[in-house]
Amino acid sequence: MSGYRNPQGSTVIVQREGPLLHVTLSRSFDDPPISESSWSAQLAAAARRELGGQARRVSSGGALTSDATGGRRERRCATYMIDSAFTVTDRGDEVHVVVSGPLTDDGARALTARLPLDFVVRRHADAWWIARGDSMLHKLAVGVKVVVALPPRCELAEHFGQGILAATRTTVRGSMAPFLTVAHACSAHTPTPEQILAHNRAQGETVDSIEITDLASGDTLASWTPEPATSGQ
Repeated sequence: MSGYRNPQGSTVIVQREGPLLHVTLSRSFDDPPISESSWSAQLAAAARRELGGQARRVSSGGALTSDATGGRRERRCATYMIDSAFTVTDRGDEVHVVVSGPLTDDGARALTARLPLDFVVRRHADAWWIARGDSMLHKLAVGVKVVVALPPRCELAEHFGQGILAATRTTVRGSMAPFLTVAHACSAHTPTPEQILAHNRAQGETVDSIEITDLASGDTLASWTPEPATSGQ
């Protein structure tokens, strides 16, 4: 809940309750009177300020009340539906999505813009879904957390944190803590065994094995193990 005084001199109180936003305006009964259209415009402006866009009013009312000092105050209130309110939390290997109000077309486009990779929000069978390609993956419902598992993304160089799909998985075993390193990379940033060896040697680390795997097929693209030592004759 928050409160403030608006430019018209009215006291504004806004409070969220699930998918609803309650807005209350109050003015001293001794203040210059204002029209009902002005009350309505101030209520709508307070809702827009809170939600960052147009809001749909579902109820309204008014009353004459007394404040703590016994002074009379005129009050107007309205309740708005929080359309398309949502939160998106990226946890690296998965994304958590929660919608707290009914989605609109504009809200679905805004939510799509927040999703990584090529996930979209699409209308299907009278419901909103998170989809990828032609597959409807997760049905969205108000108040229900949806967990979207993400395919590996490139972790190397300038692609780190950019959501670029990975093409390979590189597994390195050696002396470096924690003795096993797994990195995903796109094709452009997939290192060669020679590059990995040179990097680890520069860090003073030894390498026991390297395996580079294609994520799509599961095939091993390259591997390396040290050659067995030969005994002198």
